[in-house]
Formats: sequence, C-alpha cells, structure tokens
Amino acid sequence: MLARPRKQRRSDVNERIKKIHSAIADKLMLQPELFEEVEKTLETRYHNKMMRYGSYLLWKGIIEARHQPDVFKALLLADDERTANLRRETIFVGILSEDERAAIFAG
Repeated sequence: MLARPRKQRRSDVNERIKKIHSAIADKLMLQPELFEEVEKTLETRYHNKMMRYGSYLLWKGIIEARHQPDVFKALLLADDERTANLRRETIFVGILSEDERAAIFAG
C-alpha cells in the first residue's frame, strides 16, 4: 500500500471541504433564512471563546457579503490558506443534510 504525502492528504481534505462549502453557498442563496442559524452559531462560538477575534471578523465579513452572491461565494471559497483553515472549523453546521452531503461526493 502506498502512503500519500501529508501535504497531498491535506490538499485532498481541503478540496472535499471546499466542495461542501460550495454546496452550502448555493443552498444559502436559495434559502437565505438559513443565515439566521449561521449567525447564531458564529455569535455563540465567539462568546463561548471557541473562536478568536480574527476568525470571527473573517466569518462576519463573509456573512455580510450574502447580498452579493458572487462576492459571498468567492470569499467563502477563496484558495488562501487562512480561508481554507477557516472552512475546517465551519460555522455552517446543519445547513446540508447527510443525504445532501453524500450526494456531493457520489456524483
């Protein structure tokens, strides 16, 4: 069995997470009322000290761009390392069902 280098595995995981967030962005644009839960999650995590202020500001900026769908999606799916790390601790929990998540990787 061949082992993939750690950097390659991390890259693969980042791409999977990015695919999920792309689907999340699409669903949020179709159902903007879901942003209420996202904002609650953000505020709860920040106030419970589960997130640093810098991450809070980045998430807040992404959310505030929701009225410009192209900008929102571009910010959420940015390829820089900081945004990739941010997506790993997503605030968009519960937006996709398990079936929706499975469909992303099945097709």
